[in-house]
Amino acid sequence: MNFTCNVDILKSALELLEVNEPGAHLSITAGAAQLHLRCYSDDGNFRIDHAIPARVDPPGKATIPLDTLSRVSSHAVGEALRFSHDEWHGCLDIEGDKHRHAVRTHAEKWQNPVLEELTDAPGYEVQAQQFGRALKSVLFASVQLSDSDEAKNRPFLTGALFHRQDGEERIVTTDGRRMAMATLPSTERPVDTETPVPMRAMPYAACMKMIDLIESLKSSVCSFRFTENAVGFEADGVSLSCLLPKGDFPDFRQVIEKASGTSLGINVNREELLWALTAIRLGDDDPYNRTEFRVSGEQLTVENSTRWGNSKACIPIQYEGTDTAAAFDARFIEEALLQTDAAEVMFWMRPEPIDPMRLELAQNFQYVVMPMK
Repeated sequence: MNFTCNVDILKSALELLEVNEPGAHLSITAGAAQLHLRCYSDDGNFRIDHAIPARVDPPGKATIPLDTLSRVSSHAVGEALRFSHDEWHGCLDIEGDKHRHAVRTHAEKWQNPVLEELTDAPGYEVQAQQFGRALKSVLFASVQLSDSDEAKNRPFLTGALFHRQDGEERIVTTDGRRMAMATLPSTERPVDTETPVPMRAMPYAACMKMIDLIESLKSSVCSFRFTENAVGFEADGVSLSCLLPKGDFPDFRQVIEKASGTSLGINVNREELLWALTAIRLGDDDPYNRTEFRVSGEQLTVENSTRWGNSKACIPIQYEGTDTAAAFDARFIEEALLQTDAAEVMFWMRPEPIDPMRLELAQNFQYVVMPMK
């Protein structure tokens, strides 16, 4: 196998293919005047495909560690890199104007056959930039990969659920104690039936890479394909496929419905509420950040009691109804408020202190927090 390609085009492609997955490999298939580059994880559950132009003669295939080619190309500027692969010796020779490298190749790692089935799966399109912003805004409410125990025990909560119904796209995340949901209009209206989408979340790492691709490519439209076990994403010739974690996502419709019934609406200035939550924090020793939210008259009082002492702050609100109070994790409220730039947000608190709180952070952006006992 011999091929030549422009180093700047190759660098751009490698940036798109870069993933935060352990043991990722790069498969290079040369043929038909192009290179088909595939980055995939060792477990075979995650891959990204991209093709770039190249002069090929003769065609062939080689697999190398992902970061190797990135390091080689980083030292070349505006030149053509020449590649030759000798399968017998197991090396990919890379030659630039002033440097030369011999990279060991190996047999292609096993890849999950489930991901190969996506080409025949039904698909649909969404507005890419709008979808990327919405996905980025709700990911904070999912289980973070830094919480290794939680991520290992409940992998189906480490990413985002995509749900399509009645001409709308819903993106939902949860960690079991809170839930965020963004709703977007679909670019395609349903005819007779909806495109089937499994009630299983796309993994966190795949969501982050999809956001990166949307921001890098600046595509106007992206598409999705789903099977029962996998999801595929494509934009501007770059495709991402991954296996969905085992375990069904919680019924978000039931959670939203429960938080919406007979609720008391409270209009709050977002900046004033952020100030109040920061002002009452005397120390960071309390792992639960238990803060009481108390509504009385036209005033919202937030109060903390820790080993440092007691602290409270009051802000004016627009509210008519009975007095109510409940305790919530203040960190969850603060994180949600930072995901929107709206001047005002709506709180929906139910009369009983054991009921969840619902926030309208912006148009089509809802957030539910479970109370603390």
